[in-house]
Formats: sequence, structure tokens, C-alpha cells
Amino acid sequence: MKKLVGVVVILVLAAAGFAGVAYWSGMQAERWYQDALTEGSKNPNIKFTTVRYERGLLSSHSVTRVQFTLPEGSESKETDPSFSIRQDIYHGPLPLAGRNVPGVPMNWGGAVVRATLDPDSSAWTRELAKLYGGQEPIVAISQVGFDGASDTLVTMPPLTLSNVEEMQSLNFSGLQGQFQVAPRGTAVRGKMTVASLDVIEKPTASEGQPASGAGQVKFSNLSLDVNQRKGAFDLMFGESSFRIGELRAQDQATGAPVVITNLTITGALSPQGTQQVAGEVVIKADQISANQRSGSGSLRLALRNLDGAAVLQLQQWQQKLAGKPDDPQAMDELPKLMKALLLGKPEFALDTQAKLSEGTWQGKLVLNFQDFDLMNSMQNPMGLLAALEKGSADVTVSKALLETELNKMSEGQAAQQLEGVMAAGFLRLEGDQYKSTARFEGGKLLVNGKEIPLPAASEDSNSEEVPVEPDGNTEAPAPQ
Repeated sequence: MKKLVGVVVILVLAAAGFAGVAYWSGMQAERWYQDALTEGSKNPNIKFTTVRYERGLLSSHSVTRVQFTLPEGSESKETDPSFSIRQDIYHGPLPLAGRNVPGVPMNWGGAVVRATLDPDSSAWTRELAKLYGGQEPIVAISQVGFDGASDTLVTMPPLTLSNVEEMQSLNFSGLQGQFQVAPRGTAVRGKMTVASLDVIEKPTASEGQPASGAGQVKFSNLSLDVNQRKGAFDLMFGESSFRIGELRAQDQATGAPVVITNLTITGALSPQGTQQVAGEVVIKADQISANQRSGSGSLRLALRNLDGAAVLQLQQWQQKLAGKPDDPQAMDELPKLMKALLLGKPEFALDTQAKLSEGTWQGKLVLNFQDFDLMNSMQNPMGLLAALEKGSADVTVSKALLETELNKMSEGQAAQQLEGVMAAGFLRLEGDQYKSTARFEGGKLLVNGKEIPLPAASEDSNSEEVPVEPDGNTEAPAPQ
């Protein structure tokens, strides 16, 4: 009998302890929820509001409104992207309240949160729910640790439609994503993938004309990768990339196909010393086919020597301006932000490359800026050159490629146009390549080693045209 009483006492104590931990976990979950709302509200273009939060012993339930700040005059019930999220929060240390809910793991932790869209919260969520029928369009299940870190799985089920509004058919393979977020959002890492998305539009017919062919777009192997961490100046450093394995599109009017393979867009922000940051965007495509032509290409845009504090202020300014584009106060703040950026002597670099069947193209532009008297220079546009400390530009293009493009644009007059540009000194032919170099430094502009006079900053910009012939030859035509 004593042993039985002892077992009962142990079970009661264990149950009480579990209930106490679950209650504490519920309070922690609510705190994590409020912290997430506070972190999200740092963006002035998005407002998170708690519609309802009901906390129980083993689980809690909430509804959160996500409101986007749109430019004045653009808000309407049909175009407003705002929506609401329903969240079922199952308290730790084991989410027993969610044991019968599909997808909720019985793992040890602080809490498990299952989030779905509120189908009645906006016009587009009602339409999405209608298309999916009885299925939930989006489900996100987050395992939250005792420290507030989370591991979230996001899924969208496949969707097949036929003859819906302007679409003849739609085939969506579904979406899978998983993201890990450190406590207080100090780091985020994850990936989201879509195997395929095919859309075929209905044929359209104009007045008195038969219906034309249907437009068609096909995507395959779409992915989004994020790897960022919060660093100095409260900025998120790291890399994000978006990739499309293949894009096929067919124009509805002409029927001409466009095919792009391995299109990648990558953006990165990194610290540069203790006070500055550097960022870059790279766009690459392994193959682009259109209008019976094909080739590959890349574009790289880089910004260096950026004052970190000024970059953060500029981000906040852009977010503020997006909601109120006509705010005079925001426009008054821009000169101060630009001056703060120029103090660090930022550098802008643009690299482009292309390889086509007719030949290749390579271009590089580098501009180095400096601080200058913005107020005085605004009275004369040429005075803005004072912001440019130095710059360089180099272009190399295959002879066959340039002549082919010019003949298309000038109805076979490429030879005459190139003769005029070369006579003016703006272009030179070396072997089977056309080349051009430009340098600006100390207020002087040199093109292929020859100086081009520039008007003084104090002169009226409309009183005199800028000479276009570096060797003084007034007979050669200006370059097109």
C-alpha cells in the first residue's frame, strides 16, 4: 500500500511539474510572439497587429493581422495585399496538445507553432482558398527552442486548374521550404524550392479578328537560398540568391519562344573594415535563346566604401518614402544622407559580359565619388561632376557582333556610322575587336587617350554644347 501511495505521489508530482513547465512554456511562447511582432514592426511598411491571443495551459491560439503600408491613393479591397495569420501554439516541453495534428512533431522543446492563412482575411486569401478547395494553401510549422531559436517548415500543396478566369490551365508542383532563425532574429538560414510551374493563358480575340495563340510560361527548378546574420549597424550581412533552372515563354501575339536556362540572381552585403560595408548584385544566365539567337551573359554591380550607419539610415528612409512618396520631410532628408555616404568616398563598379554566336562583349565601368558642395552644385547640373573624383570605362566588342547589331538598327548603314565614330576618336579597331577606353580624373575626360573639353561648373549648362570630337575635327559626325 505504501509503495502504491509513493507511485501515486510521484505521478502527481510529475503531472504537476509537467503542467508547471507547460504553463511557463506558454508564457515564454507569448513573449516570443511579442518579440517577433516587435522585430517585424521595425519595417515601417509592414504593421503587425494582434487581433486575438488566447493562452491556455497546454496550447494557445492567436490571430495576427499583417498590414502593408501602400502609397496614398492606391489602397483598395481588391489590390490591398494585407492578410491575417492563424497560429496554433502547442506548449512544451512536449507539444501534447498537438499530438493528433498532422505535421506537428512530438519533439522536446519550448513550443511548436502551426501557422496558416486566415481565408476570410482579404480578397486574395479568399480566392486562394477557393482555388485550393478543402486544402490549406500554406502551412508553416515552427519548432521553437527554449532560447527562442526556431526551425520552420513551409509547405504549399500541388495545384492543378483548368479553365479558370484568364487561365486555360495551371500546373503547380507545390512548394517546400525550411528556415532556421537564431534567437531574436540575429541570423537566418534556409531554402525554398518549387519543382515546376506551368501557366497557359486563354487565346484572346480582338474585334473583327480570330483568336490568336495562347501565351505560355513554364518554370522549372526554382529555388531561393538565404544565409544572413545580423552584424554591425544592425544590418543583415550574408548572401541571398534566387535561381530558375529553366524558363520557357511563348508570346501570345507572335508565338516566338524565349528560353533561359540557369538564371541566377545573387545579392550580398558584407562588412568592409569597422565603419564601412560593401554590397553587390550578380545576375547570370548560362543560355538565353530568343528571336533565333542564343548566348550567355552576366552582369555584376558592386558598391564599396559605404558608410554603414548611413546605409542603415538610407534603408529606413527608403521604407519611409515607399509609404509616403510625396512626403516633403523625407525629401529634405535625402541631401544629408547622400553627404554622409559621400564622406567615405564610395565606389560604384559595373561589369557586363555576353557571348553570342556573332561574337563577345565585355564592359567595365568604375566610378569613385567624393564629398562636394551639393547645395551650390544643384544650381548647375554640370556642377554635379564635382561629386565624381575619378572614373574609368572599358568596352571591348567583337567586330562581327557590333556590325551586325548596327546594321539591324540603321538599315545596313553600320559602315558609315562606325567610320564617323572612329574618325571622332571614340572607337578603335584592333584585329577583330572594337575597343574604347575612357578616363576621368582631376576634372579632365580622356577618351582613347584624347582629351574632351568639359564646360566649367560655373557656366550655364545651356549656353554651350559639349564638344564631341576630341581631336577638333568638326566634320566627323557625332557618335550615335
